[in-house]
Amino acid sequence: MLAAAPALCLGGCRLPGEAQDPWVARAAKREGEVVIYANNDVAGAVAEGFERRNPGLKVRFRELSSVGIRDAIVSEDRGSRPIADIAWSTAMDLQVKLVNDGYAQRLRLREAQDLPPWAVWRDRGFAVTAEPVGFAYNARVLAEAPQSHAALLRALHEDPKAWRGQIALYDPEKSAVGFMYLSADTQIYPQAWELLEAIARSGPGLYVPGGAIMRRLSSGEHRLAYNMTLTYADWWARNRDPNIRFLEPNDYHFAISSVAFVTRAAPHPNAARLFLGYLLSDEGQRLLTAGRLRPLRNHTEDGSPGARHIRVGPALLANLDQARRADMLARWRHALAAGPA
Repeated sequence: MLAAAPALCLGGCRLPGEAQDPWVARAAKREGEVVIYANNDVAGAVAEGFERRNPGLKVRFRELSSVGIRDAIVSEDRGSRPIADIAWSTAMDLQVKLVNDGYAQRLRLREAQDLPPWAVWRDRGFAVTAEPVGFAYNARVLAEAPQSHAALLRALHEDPKAWRGQIALYDPEKSAVGFMYLSADTQIYPQAWELLEAIARSGPGLYVPGGAIMRRLSSGEHRLAYNMTLTYADWWARNRDPNIRFLEPNDYHFAISSVAFVTRAAPHPNAARLFLGYLLSDEGQRLLTAGRLRPLRNHTEDGSPGARHIRVGPALLANLDQARRADMLARWRHALAAGPA
C-alpha cells in the first residue's frame, strides 16, 4: 500500500475550493453551472460537496469514453456552441495531447501550489488522482498469485497450459488506457515484450471497460487481471466479491493519474476554475475516496517500493506517435496470432 502524504497549505489554508479572487466566485455563480466530460461515473460525492460549498451552482456530468472526450473537445472548440467546461480522463496521453495542442486554459490555482512536479504540466493539465496499478486476482481460483512481473513470466513459461485463457487485460488496440499500460511496461521493464508476448500467446481475455474485466474475473473465467487499478479492485472486493484480491508487484508498478483541465472554449470558465480548485482541495480529495478513486493527496513519491509515476507531461506524447503505435500493436497482434504454445 502506498503511504499517505500530509496535505500542505502554502501561504495559509483557505476553505475548500475558495477562489483566489472573490470576483471569480461571484462570476461563477452568475454562470450557474459547470459541465464536465469524464470517463468515470464515480464523482457524485465531489459534485455534491461542491454544490454545498457553492449554493446556486450546479455540476453536470456527461460520461464519455476517453476517445469520446477528445473528439468532443476538439469538435466543440471548432464549432460555435461549446458545451464542456472541464475534461477529466484517465487516458493521460490523450489529455496531455489536448493540452499540448492548445485546448486547455492556463490556471494558477492556489490548490495546486503544493502538488508534486510530476502532477502539473504547464499550469494547464492537473493530475487529480494517483492510482497504483498491479494485479487483481480471484482467490477462489488462484490461491497464490505471482508476486512480480518476473514471477508471472516464469509461471507462463513453466506451465503455459495452466494459464491458457486465465489472464484478462485491457485491449491495447481498442482501449487508450490499455495501450498506455502496454507502452509504460515496455519503457520500465527490460523483459516487458517477453512477458507481453507470453500473455498474448496464452489466449487472454481482452476488454475495453474495466467492469467487464472484473465481472469475468469474479466469475472465475479468468484468474488474474493484468494492469488493474487498486481502487477498482478494492471497490469490487467490498461491494461485489470478497474473493477479489489486489497486489502491487514487488519489482515495479505504475502509479497513474486521471488528468483534468479547463477547456479553452469553456462557456462557464469561472465555475470551471472554481470546481477544479475544489477537486484539488483537501475536502475535494477526501470526497474522491467515496467514489472508489485514490486521491492525489493520499500518495507520495516514496510511498511504495517499485512505484513508478507516469508523469503528466510531454513524454506521454510518444504513445500517440502513429508509427511507434503501429509497430507495437503489430508485434502484439503477431503474438496473439501465434496462439498457445
